Amino acid sequence: MGLLTTGGNPMRWGTDSNNRAIPHVSAHGIQQFLAVYRNKKDIDNSPFLWGEEIEHQIIHAENGEVVLKLDAAGTMSRISKREDNHAVWNPEYASYMLESIPKEPYNMSKESLCSVQQNMQRRYDLIDEEAGPGTFGTTFVTFPLFGVGKFTTSDSTESPHSNSLFVPDVCINAEHPRFVNLTENIRLRRGRKVCIQVPLYIDKFTLTKTVDGRFGFDYTPLNHKICACLRQDDDCHNKCSIATISDTTFKGTTMWDRSSRQQSDFINEQENENLSTDELTHLYTPATLYYYAQYYTKGQRENVKRRFDSCPCPVPCISHPCIYMDCMAFGMGSCCLQVTMQLRNVRQARHVYDQLAILCPMFLALSSATPFQKGLLCDSDVRWLTIAASVDDRKREEVPRILKSRYDSVSLFISPDVDNLEEFNDSLVEYNQPYFDILSKVGVDDRLAKHVAHLFIRDPLVMYDQMIDIDDNTHTEHFENIQSTNWQTVRLKPPPYGSNIGWRLEFRVMDVLPTPFENAAFATFISLLTNAIIKYNPIFYTKMSIVDENMGRAHLINPCSQMYVMRKQIFSDSYTSSDAETTKLSIDEIFNGKGAEYYGLIPLVRRYIEDENLSCPQLEAYLKFLSMRASGAIPTAAQYLRKFVLSHPAYQQDSRLNMQIAYDLTMHVHGLSSGTISDNLYLPMDKFKE
Repeated sequence: MGLLTTGGNPMRWGTDSNNRAIPHVSAHGIQQFLAVYRNKKDIDNSPFLWGEEIEHQIIHAENGEVVLKLDAAGTMSRISKREDNHAVWNPEYASYMLESIPKEPYNMSKESLCSVQQNMQRRYDLIDEEAGPGTFGTTFVTFPLFGVGKFTTSDSTESPHSNSLFVPDVCINAEHPRFVNLTENIRLRRGRKVCIQVPLYIDKFTLTKTVDGRFGFDYTPLNHKICACLRQDDDCHNKCSIATISDTTFKGTTMWDRSSRQQSDFINEQENENLSTDELTHLYTPATLYYYAQYYTKGQRENVKRRFDSCPCPVPCISHPCIYMDCMAFGMGSCCLQVTMQLRNVRQARHVYDQLAILCPMFLALSSATPFQKGLLCDSDVRWLTIAASVDDRKREEVPRILKSRYDSVSLFISPDVDNLEEFNDSLVEYNQPYFDILSKVGVDDRLAKHVAHLFIRDPLVMYDQMIDIDDNTHTEHFENIQSTNWQTVRLKPPPYGSNIGWRLEFRVMDVLPTPFENAAFATFISLLTNAIIKYNPIFYTKMSIVDENMGRAHLINPCSQMYVMRKQIFSDSYTSSDAETTKLSIDEIFNGKGAEYYGLIPLVRRYIEDENLSCPQLEAYLKFLSMRASGAIPTAAQYLRKFVLSHPAYQQDSRLNMQIAYDLTMHVHGLSSGTISDNLYLPMDKFKE
């Protein structure tokens, strides 16, 4: 969860002391980067080491009900005291979350690669053993009933820091001041609560039983408070008609204001009156690209602005019923899988950064494991943009000049090895010109300088009053303040002072998967793929705008069924940004290859394994698993979890998960991760070992 250094009291956004500190911390953050860069830029021959980070949730089950247990700190403390603990445990954003990483980094030996799954499994087991009676860990991306009724072990409903209607602040980790301070300062800088809109999966009775006709989003008993809040907001009153709508308007109508939608978004209103439920369902499925506006160049700025302005009054702009969420915990309280790798030097790290950034949408699609949020089925399978919206601190006047939240996909390629890189960097990118000039004048090349200056369009969000005046030649806290709150799909990490650590990359895009086997397969594959990129130098470059469009496709329901734009020849001696050099490929073709037409990622990794004499049953099982998932022979985690809900006898075809569904699903997933349950329709282990 980023920088956990403290020093004094956290500073509140908008106070005089905080306002004075912002330019100081930002300016000295640039100086600290420069000091590190000068000191560490010539590091070479660092060994390839890597590790993974898994985020876990703690769940209590009793009498057919499941809730989140807000005892991550206690569980972590008990685990850390055990002599057989072989991991490092870190606090995470939520009080029910903890992060585990291996105590020692892995290398690329066969023995080390084959130890990953066992290492992960033991961490799962340690949580189960120390979480308490009736309590265990899971790697759900999001708890099935998060934000629905009383979903934790606490009775508190207070939310003074987030102002959430649905999530009490006791869900925020209070053991470290960063998390509460970050929550509050994002809201204060933004000037209003965060607003998360995720398209709602439309089933037979969703529109009549689940959609609140006043707003066009999911109905909850707390929605009446939204009307009251909006009536107190003069800006909102002037922008939307919600203040004239009665609080008693019943749920289930579909008459929310459509005045500002594009004509293509909906059908003639008179025809609508005579449509059957099935026809209405077809009308709203799949979700329109309104939700993913920053990823598509057509009407990009206008659509980004429309979406941003729809909160906190979403009535005018909703073109597909959505799930409405209103605080940081909906995003940062979800779990993911990350891989961190140490590269040989900064040059190699920057080149690999670019190649992995291009592949992020495909790994997001293949790892997709988020079919439900806030107790509702989504018309999307991934968590990414939920988190992006949950920490979006942009002010009204900054949108659409700044197109993306500070949590979003990479926007710049940075390799120093490609002469024509600028033609691939075609996206609209805001960067801090004065800081770019400072970096350029002292010898930082323009590509890296622009990357850093792009990070520094953001303000520092978490500052401590005793950590403002620090030595730029021995500290990096001000740089990390900005760096660690730019949560992008891939992150370039400079070496820290006082260590022998080299230049590193974080691969941050993937959803966490339900089982240690799946997480080990994905994490190990990333390390193998990175080494294959280093060894064989495939070139995946497409225009950055195409990478963004691929990211948008990865957010559609069943993203592995989408077609993604990729470079045709990844081993060509020359390459340009011409569209003629790209083609549309399926996830199956990208991972498994397409004969002579496309060299897939799995054949590339298999070639590396064979050339490096790493062949073994464990790694082959990972490749077969990923191959079958990419081909559709077995479902993604999102497809599997969605089918569990849809086929459950308690499901009412209204897109809602109830307690019985949540309980059965939670126990089933925990059984899969602990090995007490197997399902060959999901993980046919015998086939992986053939």
